[in-house]
Amino acid sequence: MSRIILASKSPRRFELLSMTGLSFEVRDAHVDEDAVFASVMQSFATEDVRTDMYPVAERVACAQASAKAAAALSNVTDDDTVVIGSDTVVVTESEILGKPKDEDDARRMLTLLSGKTHRVYTGVSIQSKKESRNFSSFADVRFHRLDDAQQELIESYIASGSPMDKAGAYGIQDTGSLLIDSISGDYYAVVGLPVARVYREILSFLG
Repeated sequence: MSRIILASKSPRRFELLSMTGLSFEVRDAHVDEDAVFASVMQSFATEDVRTDMYPVAERVACAQASAKAAAALSNVTDDDTVVIGSDTVVVTESEILGKPKDEDDARRMLTLLSGKTHRVYTGVSIQSKKESRNFSSFADVRFHRLDDAQQELIESYIASGSPMDKAGAYGIQDTGSLLIDSISGDYYAVVGLPVARVYREILSFLG
């Protein structure tokens, strides 16, 4: 069996990949995410005019995942090791929502999302020295409307500190789930790793 490396120290991705029963190691991958994002935005600037941010977000997620996998793979010497990189992007039709800068930014994001449907993409890159493949999965997530209960939840959620390390300022796997009215698509893409697709792709990758 080839050695498998998860190029992420995210506890959520670790838990999800563990569900597959595959043996793997964890290795952090340091990449300049701002540079990758800028490169994707530049590529879209030279293409046809886009009508929304969804295709941009999907490409950003895959590009970041590929960069993370490549960074981890650069420290591998054998041909059989397989590296998995992943990145999650939260996006509205007009804006990609990264991690909040501060509590006010988290409040802005959660208020913006309330009463509306947004999309969450997770890009995945599986790489070895011999080949690579990239893919993505997504879900459409609708927040409850901004009533008194929603506003109270937003404030208590911000006070917990949980939004600060999460794209879009929320996690579906914690009390951020109370903000959500419905979800359509791959739930695990919102958590951070579309584990069913990843499992099948790894088996295919290993042949």
